[in-house]
Formats: sequence, structure tokens, C-alpha cells
Amino acid sequence: MPGLAGLAEPRLDRAFRGHRAPVTSVVFHPDEQQAISGAHDGCLFVWHFKPQLRPFRFVGHKGEVHDLAISRSGQCIASASADQTVRLWTNSAQGDSKVMKVHTAPVRSVCFSRDDSTLLTASDDKTIKLWSVASQRFHASLLGHTNWVYSAHFSKNSELVASGGEDRIVRVWDVDKKATLMTFPDFEVPVAKVRFHPDGSCIAACGHDGCIKLWDLRSRRLLQHYDAHVGRISAIDFHPLGEQLASTGEDGALKIWDLREGRLMHKVIGQGHKKAPMACAFSPSGESLATAGQDGLVLTWNCSHAPAPAPAPGAAVAPVPSPARRHPVQTPERAQVRAPSEGRARELRELRELREVRELKTPKETFPKEAFKEVPKEAPGDQLPAAAVPCGTQEIPVPLAETLKTMQSHLEIMMRTVQLLDQRLALNEQQVTAMRSELLQQQATLRVEETSAEPRTSQTAQAVCLDKEDELLLPTAPEEELRHELQQLRQLL
Repeated sequence: MPGLAGLAEPRLDRAFRGHRAPVTSVVFHPDEQQAISGAHDGCLFVWHFKPQLRPFRFVGHKGEVHDLAISRSGQCIASASADQTVRLWTNSAQGDSKVMKVHTAPVRSVCFSRDDSTLLTASDDKTIKLWSVASQRFHASLLGHTNWVYSAHFSKNSELVASGGEDRIVRVWDVDKKATLMTFPDFEVPVAKVRFHPDGSCIAACGHDGCIKLWDLRSRRLLQHYDAHVGRISAIDFHPLGEQLASTGEDGALKIWDLREGRLMHKVIGQGHKKAPMACAFSPSGESLATAGQDGLVLTWNCSHAPAPAPAPGAAVAPVPSPARRHPVQTPERAQVRAPSEGRARELRELRELREVRELKTPKETFPKEAFKEVPKEAPGDQLPAAAVPCGTQEIPVPLAETLKTMQSHLEIMMRTVQLLDQRLALNEQQVTAMRSELLQQQATLRVEETSAEPRTSQTAQAVCLDKEDELLLPTAPEEELRHELQQLRQLL
């Protein structure tokens, strides 16, 4: 884990695209093998960090998803939505969920207690509520806010709750007594987010004026004030060790603040999201940071001191690194241990050819089927099973095996895409046929009416209708182009 004073500047690690609307929330799985996101499209995505695993997509909300929380076991995901409900999802491919009608207005915030037994929710109905996770039953309400409540958060031991909202007041609650312990009316604008420090000694809150404030709960006074962003701040999150704070704002910047020295440590802008980020979250170890933005992207950043591959020159958004790029690069010392040999030269030549194949996207022309054989299924669990390798190669390079598996998954996606296009084309043809039948019926009706009124005019209308009917029978240019593209895709596959 990186030292506090030397937290490395965030470097883009992975990019996930799947949402069709701005992404409002993101959290890490406790084992840091997944990231979960929710968006205005009402969907949740569970993103896997292993490239061979496909993401889970959870659909059920009828409104925007405002906030997410995940249990310490990682098996339960809670989502708060504008449809006035909270859903408890099972973290699996099936995506089973239980619906909780918890408020009479959009739900803005959701949070699990330390032991995962209690769920904390905040809503535009001006209330904060506590619920039993096991039974999904109401437990208690925290009443005191005079306007919409945007954020509520448990302390480390779940004995306190901090909240803030449209009434511009940050409140700290005693969970057992269901009463307000202290208030901080320092903001002159609505409070967007409230977070407890990991050790529970202070709280941080951000407002729509671009400021971040920290209060000491023991002395009940303002500790620090940061003019952090230009415009609204969308999210804040403490580093697990407590001496850094990440923030995102409408100015498009991701910033990390050093709370010990009271200064800006790192600023990232224009290197990932095409639009402003709306959420941020540190991983449990603090070595990674996730952000989500209005562009529908979910990005993960590496904050450790491990060297990262240099980005391509002139690239605004760093691509998702392939398994080959994430593999450790061979050092000159290791190269001296292995003397140049014919087998090594052949491996380098194969990797060079594979790189050309990936750029041209025509693997069949470079590697014919006769040049491949299957790896025995008794291969160790660390290696990918059934990977194709050229005949005569003594050992399989890990980057080559992983790249071939990635190419295989891409071909499967292309095949499914062709099937979907085929179905869509058939559906369009059915719709065109139905519209043509309806048009002919209308023309026949018009022809009968005009025949009874003016015979000469009827003959003219009939000729025009027949001309239009002939035009309808001709295939349109887009359909011909689509059929031609489908035929080319089938030949390629």
C-alpha cells in the first residue's frame, strides 16, 4: 500500500462502457475484483476486472439510480432510485432483487451499517430512515431536516449518522437516541455529499458552491475549508487511511487533497472522461480510485507506485490495457539470462504477427487452421484452457494465449451482432409490409369514393396509386446496403 505522503498521481487503468445515460454512483467490491455502477438509465452494472468475464446488468428500477452501497460480504448491493424505492440485489449473474418501498419521494442516498444489519436511506421527503436488511422492515426515522435530504452516511462504528441537503445544514445524529447531536450551519448553499472520516473523528461535506468543509466532532468546530472546484461538487470520498480526500465537480476535474498539509495533491482533468465526472470512490486498499461521469463511462485509476505503461502520444483517453500490456515487461537482466535462440526468435516473430493481426482484424488470413492445435485440458489453473498455439512451439507465451482468448470473445460478439442485425432487418421488413398493406387499403377506399364522385378524377388517382404501389414494391437503398453488410460479415466469420 502506498504511503500517505507519497500517494501516486492517478493513472488510468481500465475503462468500462455500457450505460446509456450519465452514471451517478460507483463503488468497489470488498475484494477489489469488481466495480458496481448505477446511472440515470435505471440500470446497474457489475464490472469484472478479469477481461474474460462479462459484466452483469441489473434492470428493475423505473427511475434514475441516485446512489449505491455494497455490503461487507459483497453479496448484497443496495440501490436508491427516483422511483421512491430501494432495491436489494444479489451479486450474481441472475440479478435477483427485493423491492423496498421506503419513502414517498425520490430516494437520494443509501448506506449499509458496519455489520450489514441496518440500511440507512435519505429522501426528498425530508426524512432519513433506518431499515432492517434481513426483514426489509422499517426501524426508525430521523426527523429534523426542513427540505430535501441529499446524503446520509454511517460512521465507522455505525453509532452516528451524518446528513445534509437542501436546507444547507449538516446534521450529526445519535442512532440509539434518534436525535440530533450537533448541527453545522456553515454552508450558504445546498449540501451535496456528507462523509465520515475513517476513524470517525471528523466529517467532510461539499456544497453546490464548489467548497469542501471539514469539522472536528470533538471540538465541534470547522477544521478546514477548500475552494475546491468551479461550480457544483458532485462527490467526495476519503482515502481508507484518512489523510487524503478525493473530489469531483462540474468543472470536469478529479482532485485529491492532502488533509495533513491542507493543500491540493493531484489534479486530473481531460485525461479520461469526455464530460464531467459525477461520482468517485476509493478501493478498500486505497490503491485504486473509481470515477463515473456524464459521458456514461466508468473509469478505474491506479494510485499505487507501480509503473504504468506510457499512454499513446496525442491520445485524449487512454484505452483499456490488454492482458499483454498488463503482463510484466522483460528486463534487460532477464534478457541476458536467456541467450537468443531459434525458439525465442520464433516467439518474437509470432507476437509481431499477432500484433499485425489485431490491427487488421483479419486473423484467418495470418493463421490458417492447419497451423493450430489445442492445449491439453490438464493445463494448470493459472493458464487459460484450450488456447490455440502454432504447431512446433515448445511453450505458450501467456500474452499470446490471453490475446487469442480475447480475439475469440470478440468474434463471438461479432456473431451475436450479426444475428441481432438479421432479426432487426426481418422486423423492419415485417413493419414495411404491414405499412404497405395499410396504405393499399387506404388507397382502395379512396379509389371507391372517388369513383362514385368523379369517374375521370378516379382514373387519375388510380394511376397515381398504382405508381406508388409499384414504388413500394421496390427495395429501399438502406435495406440493400444492410443486406450487403450482413453478407460481408457472414463471409468474414
